[in-house]
Amino acid sequence: MIQLRAARPADAAAIAAIHADTWQESYSAILPPEAIAAHNYDACLKFWKMELVHSPQGVFMAEDDKLGPMGFVSGGLAKEPIRIENGNFRGEIFKLYVRPVCQGMGLGQQLLESAIANLSRAGYSAVMLWVFADIPACQFYERMGGQPIAERSADYCGKMMREVAYGWGGKLPAPKPPEREVPEPR
Repeated sequence: MIQLRAARPADAAAIAAIHADTWQESYSAILPPEAIAAHNYDACLKFWKMELVHSPQGVFMAEDDKLGPMGFVSGGLAKEPIRIENGNFRGEIFKLYVRPVCQGMGLGQQLLESAIANLSRAGYSAVMLWVFADIPACQFYERMGGQPIAERSADYCGKMMREVAYGWGGKLPAPKPPEREVPEPR
């Protein structure tokens, strides 16, 4: 049974492993090796040890009795809030990672919905997250009702990467319903 719970400092190693493994699996084909190496297990462990001691209130972990730690999400006050005509996006989901072996089980949806609900309870009426443009995660965020609200470029060890911010809440128009597939006639 999958359980979502607040992360504790003792979870740093498990979260670091998920973070490093997923970073490697998801981005090694698009980022320079130096950028991948910068997110190795030791670097992630150092980050999460500090994060879970100083600001653990926005970090949630998903685990299963049999599979163990499966994924995590973190969020809080946006590092660079985005204000557009349709809303003031002050809440940010910083990281959302699901172990590669656990992807496709609906866990990403549960973590995302949990983070948005948590940020909403904390007073953020509009939430955003940044993701590399044109990767499969963009389709996931769009299916989850996220709408592109901004773009930027960021340098990853000498390679400029386009990033897109997806937003939820504010005064965004309702997302378009997914197109229904019409079964072929028999």
